[in-house]
Amino acid sequence: MLLPLQQFKDFIQSHALFEPQDKILLAVSGGKDSVAMTQLFADAGFFFGIAHCNFNLRGKESIRDQEFVKNLAEKLGVNFHLENFETEIYAREHKISIQMAARDLRYAFFKQIKAQFNYQKIAIAHHQNDAMETVLLNLIRGTGIAGLHGIKPIREDIIRPLMCFNSAAIDEMIAENDFDYVEDSSNASNKYMRNKIRLDILPEMKKLNPSLEDTFRKNLEYFSDLEDFLNLQIKQLKVQIFEQGDHQITLEIEAIKKLEPKKFLLFELLKEFNFNLTTIENILKSLDGISGKIFFSETHQIVLDREKLLITKRQNEIFRAQQIIEGQNLINFNHSSIFINHINDIPNNLKTDANSIYIDATALIYPLKLRVWQEGDRFQPFGMRGEKKISDFLIAEKVPVSQKKQIPILINGDGKVIWVCGLRADDRFKVKPNTEKIIILELKKKEHD
Repeated sequence: MLLPLQQFKDFIQSHALFEPQDKILLAVSGGKDSVAMTQLFADAGFFFGIAHCNFNLRGKESIRDQEFVKNLAEKLGVNFHLENFETEIYAREHKISIQMAARDLRYAFFKQIKAQFNYQKIAIAHHQNDAMETVLLNLIRGTGIAGLHGIKPIREDIIRPLMCFNSAAIDEMIAENDFDYVEDSSNASNKYMRNKIRLDILPEMKKLNPSLEDTFRKNLEYFSDLEDFLNLQIKQLKVQIFEQGDHQITLEIEAIKKLEPKKFLLFELLKEFNFNLTTIENILKSLDGISGKIFFSETHQIVLDREKLLITKRQNEIFRAQQIIEGQNLINFNHSSIFINHINDIPNNLKTDANSIYIDATALIYPLKLRVWQEGDRFQPFGMRGEKKISDFLIAEKVPVSQKKQIPILINGDGKVIWVCGLRADDRFKVKPNTEKIIILELKKKEHD
């Protein structure tokens, strides 16, 4: 057998893809690349099993591929894992493309099989030309440094042991050894962008540079090293300018203004929170603007709050107003609870704090209401004579803009504010010398990520 085994083994060892005794799950479609990978694993004497996905997108051709891979596994005497997917239904339900649906489904299946049958790694048959196509796709769609290194040989439990070969070497391997394989007819169509790059763009580029694969390989290695260096610098910069709180990260605006180049570094700093380049540009334009502006990514939000940016997870939970009837002793909302306790024996010394208050039970008019702060809300803070806007009170208390809409307000039946929960009670409901019945309200926050 004329397989370039030494090159294959050396690549696996030099990139520490797996240990010789590990059991590897091979993702095999039946095409040239995955067949070559399977034969290399068999000839090298590695332990492996085969996984195949039938996406039910090509009718009889999909059945043909499935049977081919099953027969290949039987011929080699290795375990065969098969899954049939209703890919079009999944794509429609999740409102994503067929290509993205197939990707999600197959990787979820591979990881499930890996865990269930104790495989150490999942091997994908990507090679150098796939990496070139990925880089060009990323450049067309827009990318940062991470998009310029293409496909890495290893990422977590996914390995790509064919990254030492280009497509011509694999074609030669298949031809010289007369390996059978199946051809996906959709590969011949330039309907998809990746196919168009493979069939139309790369051949033209190779006319300009016959050693295109080798040039790309060297560039991709350089960009990969550059990304590693950049990530180290960004990690160190985060330590210097990120202030980590319990549920938010604070970034001083003055620290941002000192960054150079600002857009590039701020993008890299905020990349883990999924903010795109357009949002980064809008943030930079707003640094000298008024407080309260909010910027969103799919997972996080940034609030411009005076001299700071506040980074928090997006609040997906909606604070719903709720009524409290007489006799109720517990109110649950979002990640907090308010406990209501009635006492008849008045303590000699009433000790209160921000999360625990005593009020005159006879001043209450049911039903009470719990809701978030609204513009125009006013109350008489405990210990003060006159009323004050709650918005002004929150500013004085230095409550971040991002948290204002998460602070519950307890309202009496006549519309008066009883308690800005966790901050200050209203003086009109305080316990007086002639008070006979007292209610204790306690706010307790649940632990959460």
